[in-house]
Amino acid sequence: MRAADSSPVRILLVNFNTYDQPYPIYPIGLTYIEGALREDGHLTEIWDAISPGESLEQAAGRFQPDFIGLTMRNIDNVQAHHPVSFTRDLLACVERLRAVSSAPLILGGSGFSIFPDELYARTGVEFGIVGAGETAIRRLIRSLRGGTEPLGEIAGLIFRNDHGTIVHVPRERRADGFSGSPHHEPARLSAYAQEGFPLGLQTQRGCPLHCCYCTYPLIEGTRSRFRTGEEVAAELACMEAAGVRQAFLVDSVFNTRNSHVIHVCEAVLRAGVKINWECLLRPDKTLTRELLELMQRAGLNHIEFGSDSFSDPVLRSYGKGFDFGEIQQASELASELKIRHTHFMIFGGPGETHESIEETIARAAEIPKALYFATIGMRIYPGTPLCQRVNLLHANSPDHAPSDFLLEPRFHIEPPLTVAGIHARLSQVLQGSGNWALGDLPPAFAAIVAKLRRSGKGANIWEYMELMQGLGRRPQASATGVSANPPSHQSS
Repeated sequence: MRAADSSPVRILLVNFNTYDQPYPIYPIGLTYIEGALREDGHLTEIWDAISPGESLEQAAGRFQPDFIGLTMRNIDNVQAHHPVSFTRDLLACVERLRAVSSAPLILGGSGFSIFPDELYARTGVEFGIVGAGETAIRRLIRSLRGGTEPLGEIAGLIFRNDHGTIVHVPRERRADGFSGSPHHEPARLSAYAQEGFPLGLQTQRGCPLHCCYCTYPLIEGTRSRFRTGEEVAAELACMEAAGVRQAFLVDSVFNTRNSHVIHVCEAVLRAGVKINWECLLRPDKTLTRELLELMQRAGLNHIEFGSDSFSDPVLRSYGKGFDFGEIQQASELASELKIRHTHFMIFGGPGETHESIEETIARAAEIPKALYFATIGMRIYPGTPLCQRVNLLHANSPDHAPSDFLLEPRFHIEPPLTVAGIHARLSQVLQGSGNWALGDLPPAFAAIVAKLRRSGKGANIWEYMELMQGLGRRPQASATGVSANPPSHQSS
């Protein structure tokens, strides 16, 4: 570590995520960290496992970092019928870094923020940061370089004190908002753009909604904090200049507040930005035709609705706050405006029955222009209402260990339903309909999509699915299901 002075330090930021279903995810969290560190004059680089150019060991050897930051975006793939944990990937990454560098490791990211104590203990890293990391990492670096601020006063920090005791400093959720601008390295933007991958962009943090399974309120807080429309428009313009053809607004829900949607869209229109974008929307009665038309003029070309079910009793049990009538109206408005839209469906959660599953499937057939992405069961995350419910139901069961949800993903399936039974029923739906999807991309379909992207036909995954169907090359069922698995709203 460098002497306690104002000279810059070298910080390598590592994105070890290689999960590419339905496409590699741009490391948006690290761009915020990099932007914050550069504001303090530090030298930074991002090593991205998706397009590395050189191995992690080579990057660490060449750059000779004083500190190394790692991000963990997701804990697992959120698929009960084919679960894959990413915790072992993190442990392997730490081991690789330890072999070539003595720099202190700083671990963060949305996935880490769900299981901070467990992951900190398992990895043995020097520091962990829970929640938004821009402010905390700047304060940490200053303190370690001889600053006067004690580590115990840095909100969200996890560290070992001089006695080896692990200290977890509470977060200050009210201050856990945007504290800087992301740094988009032009070469990295271009690399993703050349492959046709959608680029993530965040317009707000926090989620005031009450879905029983969701981790967004735990990771980002329950109070929404918004970027200005001008900031969002400027970032979209930066992406457009780098050749990006499709952006994805990664907010938990873009329309948490209609005034924010209007502000962003009007700023994009004033700036003359022409890039297309997609987002997650809440299909409730506040989503008007006028609002959708404004979003469409500003570049919206695809909507992902977090509907979850088409059965009203199940929607109430899930904590959605809207009913099927509102979902149907939102979907019909999107169809009238010729905006492609997908409904995310969760089968088997609290309150689900065989009858409610059939009700959802039947009602889906009444909205023929929509696409449907289904997941089976609800991933149980600590701190959520779902986890509290499960713990209460199984309080006296010797087989129930609430803390053991990390390495082996656990899902809630409402009895007497089973994963196998739901999977069998959905497989029947998939075979009879081209607008349903479940699980990861089959290899053959993934290869076709990759070829189309590289040829310049940039689009979201659902447009490729429609294209394949139009060519009579509908993706076939595989061992893990059919078609794509966009970043799920069950995950971080």
